[in-house]
Amino acid sequence: MTLKSVHFRVDWKEFEMLEEEARKRKLTPNAYAKLLHRDALANYDRRHEVLLDQLEALRGQYAELHTLLVKTAALSAGAVAAASIPPGMATSIPAPMREQVKGHITASVREGERISRAFDEGVFRVGGPDAAAD
Repeated sequence: MTLKSVHFRVDWKEFEMLEEEARKRKLTPNAYAKLLHRDALANYDRRHEVLLDQLEALRGQYAELHTLLVKTAALSAGAVAAASIPPGMATSIPAPMREQVKGHITASVREGERISRAFDEGVFRVGGPDAAAD
């Protein structure tokens, strides 16, 4: 197989940038230029675009999941509050008591957020030998 040689000129500023990047990778400027050329032929830049698009889609899904999680926490707190209401009273709760129930739900959601933050910060030792102490 015969190898072909390709030569081209660059201005000093471009060469200095090429030289600096090559030095960071412990390559010669020519070896680094060859690496860049191969990357360009392999369409790595286009593959990065696909990954960035996928990342953006995942960010959108994350926002939707976060909203769903917050709503689930509120609904769970509501279910706990509803379970404490005696049967038959749900439709006839006086207005002040309704406000109190809303307050309990809000407090329950806030407490759940605090517990979640504490869990994220490692306050709870899940699965350890003294897990019952958590």
